[in-house]
Amino acid sequence: MTVLLSLLFIHLLADFPLQTKRMATHKHRNRRILFRHIAVHGILMLFVLTFFVLRGTLPLEVAGLLGGSILLFHALLDASPLKRRVQQAPAYWIDQALHIGAIIALTWIFVPLDWSLTFSRPEQVLWILCFSLVTTELLGHGIALMLAPFAPRLIEAHFERKVTRKEQLDGVSRTVTHEVEDSARSYTTELNGIGRYIGLVERAIITLLVVTNATGAIGFVIALKALARFKQFEDRRFAEYYIIGSLLSILGAILCGLAIRVAL
Repeated sequence: MTVLLSLLFIHLLADFPLQTKRMATHKHRNRRILFRHIAVHGILMLFVLTFFVLRGTLPLEVAGLLGGSILLFHALLDASPLKRRVQQAPAYWIDQALHIGAIIALTWIFVPLDWSLTFSRPEQVLWILCFSLVTTELLGHGIALMLAPFAPRLIEAHFERKVTRKEQLDGVSRTVTHEVEDSARSYTTELNGIGRYIGLVERAIITLLVVTNATGAIGFVIALKALARFKQFEDRRFAEYYIIGSLLSILGAILCGLAIRVAL
């Protein structure tokens, strides 16, 4: 189980924190970018499998076959036309399910796995790290893609208005009307992607609260986040977008928290 959890952890690490936006967008079209992405996976896998070989957990030839098979499948899947032929959100979830499923299947073929829910201390740490990346990174990107078609846009309107005021000139009072150009903005979209980081921190906190059995404090986190967006709730479309996004985020964080508790 330690080998499997280690491979899943480095997959999540290389596919999210260590993958740039440019890599994620162009790797299925540009071979050079794809090579860089696979190289990141390969370097991490080399360190992990070398550790297990030196430790005597894996024979050298098994480690080579396992690592090579995973990298080959990863490269073929990332180079496939999946993301060009399928809409973004379904393609993302299918892609990650295939990656994770392949790692589990190939590890099961090459390495005897203990599927019991009894975890050693290293396995507990790896399990927590994996689900920490799932709740903060994997879920965040997936929810953002699911809600992208419904995201409200920044509305900016320019208009002219008339301002009437009284002026006095040489003791004579008169009414003067001026035309003033004005503008109004509705900030219904995220500013510089800050919403993504708010969601990330929110899911991390909720997961931690579930793990520590302090679920009563989840309501405080939700209320604090809603307070910051209070004025924007006047926009019905934004309110609906916010509610469905928050519910999906909270549900994912709770499930990840429950999954972590399994190992503790």
